[in-house]
Amino acid sequence: MWAMIASLQPLVQALAPAFTGPSFQTHCRLLLGWVLCLGQHRLCRVADSARPQTLRDHSQRHGLDTTYNFFERSAWTVSGLAYRVALLILTRLNVSGGVTLLVDDTLAHKRGKHVWGLGWFRDAVASTQKRTATASGHNWVVLAVAVGLPFSGAPLLALPLLARLHRPGKAQPSCPQIAREMLAEVLSWFPGRRFTLVGDGAYAAKALLAGLDERVTFVGRMRGDAAVYDPRVPKAKPSQRGPKAHKGPRLPSPKQAAAQADRKRTAAGDWVWRELMVTAYGEARVLQAFTYEAVWPTVSGLRPVRVVVVRDPQGKLRDAYLFTTDPQASAAWVISRFAWRWSIEVLFRASKQVLDVEGPQHYSREAVEKVAPWVWSVQSVIMVWYVTAGRALPEAEELRAVMGEWDSEWSLRHMVAVLRRATLNATIEPMSGEPREMLKLIEALKNCVNLAA
Repeated sequence: MWAMIASLQPLVQALAPAFTGPSFQTHCRLLLGWVLCLGQHRLCRVADSARPQTLRDHSQRHGLDTTYNFFERSAWTVSGLAYRVALLILTRLNVSGGVTLLVDDTLAHKRGKHVWGLGWFRDAVASTQKRTATASGHNWVVLAVAVGLPFSGAPLLALPLLARLHRPGKAQPSCPQIAREMLAEVLSWFPGRRFTLVGDGAYAAKALLAGLDERVTFVGRMRGDAAVYDPRVPKAKPSQRGPKAHKGPRLPSPKQAAAQADRKRTAAGDWVWRELMVTAYGEARVLQAFTYEAVWPTVSGLRPVRVVVVRDPQGKLRDAYLFTTDPQASAAWVISRFAWRWSIEVLFRASKQVLDVEGPQHYSREAVEKVAPWVWSVQSVIMVWYVTAGRALPEAEELRAVMGEWDSEWSLRHMVAVLRRATLNATIEPMSGEPREMLKLIEALKNCVNLAA
């Protein structure tokens, strides 16, 4: 019933090769229904919001087989859809050169004895430094593309690309192993591209970094007590017996190196704090840092890494121990690139609060593995649409005029509000509609309001 606006049609059409003809029609209808749904995003409510011109008769069978089968029995795959989303992001946003990928996992709260894939995982939102909280749900590992928009004033946007479920149990793949599988898939899509992968300390693991592809540079957090060694191998004596050394003597751990720098009284030699200006977390900051080259055998094997120890002289940020697999990288680049990781946390919050990715309740494996990745693909389409066309619409200008001090036009909430407003305006045309059609539209709007109640 809802009309898809002209500026959104080519973006949605670019995803058509991932579906069959009938499933693509269902995809388009569900996309608009998801955007226009104002309450909890259960599939029955989304389907009703997609067709508000008729009230569903609850005394009869629901008649939503097409909607449910789209996730449970359709032939489309998450990987096939993600590939089309990746092409859409890179081409429409003109991402040239190297691509920055962000990886992290998030907990989607779910309950139900018969829901497939449920487990008890750490709840990062409810946990503190002294207490670790757990909750029941699905743990999703998400790979996103980070895109900077210099013309917009927005520091960074993270667009979801791939998502896979991390299941509980020792026999199941860990989050770093799942991240490695998704990274290998993206590398196979774009063999001529170079990538920078940014992850938190949980992904500084051998399962992800051992034998890492040369086209990928990893930037992440290092343990403060990491056992690192000098990459320069000492020359063996001719009379020395036993196996040859593959690494030099042990170096101070990042935490020990920071303590040595605190005791340093001269500006010469190693372990000396140096000031540098870095753009991190949306603002320019003056930080202290020093770097040294090392190898971290337990994580990255004998591949040299650049260790960066960072301190905020104002005390607003805690000391950070970062590293990258590019030994030639500068400290400022490592710090600023690692700060990009925060945009994936913004992505998770927006997908839960705005698109209600936790709302649908499914039980079968097929549906569980498809619903959340599909919602995140819709999120990427909406963000690409707003950046390329939506921000120039009159509806966007209207909402910008009434934004508050803490509002941002680059938030997903604002983007969805603009798309919802534009869809309503495209559907309701009072100057050209006949009185009978206008009565039907008014009735549909009444149904839509009642569904949101």
